[in-house]
Amino acid sequence: MKYTIVLLAFLMFSTSSFSQNEVSNLKPGDILFISKDGNTPFQHLYFPKTNFIIKRGAIANYKGLNGMHVKIESLTDDYIARIVPVNGSKFFNKFSYVNANLKNALNDEELKQLNTGYKS
Repeated sequence: MKYTIVLLAFLMFSTSSFSQNEVSNLKPGDILFISKDGNTPFQHLYFPKTNFIIKRGAIANYKGLNGMHVKIESLTDDYIARIVPVNGSKFFNKFSYVNANLKNALNDEELKQLNTGYKS
């Protein structure tokens, strides 16, 4: 009985350590990509509201951002990052950068890290 409790505790702690993404090794200049399946707004990527995007003359197509490669331009102590598209384009053809909470966006898989061999 004692061994099963120890085994269950060990399994619980080992799975919780693997489920968290490591944000502390990210730095400005790292490349990430946006991962979004539906056309609903993002929770941790801080895009302007949909009505503001439409007033600026753009179409608020969040699904079109899926797979876009972005670069971390600056990073604060509480993991709020300013991200820009790698190819030099703009988000919705109007916004050159957006802010993102990296810790939450990586945990919810709105942003994913690329392999280290990627060259822009």
